[in-house]
Amino acid sequence: MMGFGARICDALSYEARRLTRLAQVAGDSERLAQNLKRHAELCDAPNIKTGLEALAIAEASDAKALRDLLLPRRIWPTRSATIEGERANNWARVSDDLAAELEMVRALNGAIAEWEGVDREIATRLRTIATAKETTLGRLRDLALRCDPHALD
Repeated sequence: MMGFGARICDALSYEARRLTRLAQVAGDSERLAQNLKRHAELCDAPNIKTGLEALAIAEASDAKALRDLLLPRRIWPTRSATIEGERANNWARVSDDLAAELEMVRALNGAIAEWEGVDREIATRLRTIATAKETTLGRLRDLALRCDPHALD
C-alpha cells in the first residue's frame, strides 16, 4: 500500500512541476506585454511604435490565454525575481523583448511535449498559444532589424 501512495504523490508532484513551469511562462508573458506597451510609449519612430503597440496587445492575449488555463487549477502566473533595467534605445529594448519571447516559445514547446501524453486538451491549447507566440517572435525580429542602425536595407 505504501508504494501506491508514493506513486500518487510522485504523479501529483510531477503535475505540480508542470503547472509551476506554465505559471512561470504565464508570468513572463504578462511582463513582456507590459514591457512592449512601455517600449511603445518610449519609441519616437511611428512605424515601430505602432508595431510595438500591436505586439503588446497580442502578448496580453497570450498571457490571458495562459492565465485562463491555470486559474481553474488554482495556479496563478508567477514572475521571476529578476528586475531588468531599462535599455537606452529602441534596438536594445526590442532585442530584449525578442530574447524574452524566444525563451517563452522554447518553454512552451517543452511544455507541449510534457502535456501531450497527460492531457491532450492542455497540449492543444498550448500549441495554439505557441503558434501565436511564434508569429510575435517573427514580428519582433522584423522590428529589431528595423531599429538596428547597422542592419542592411
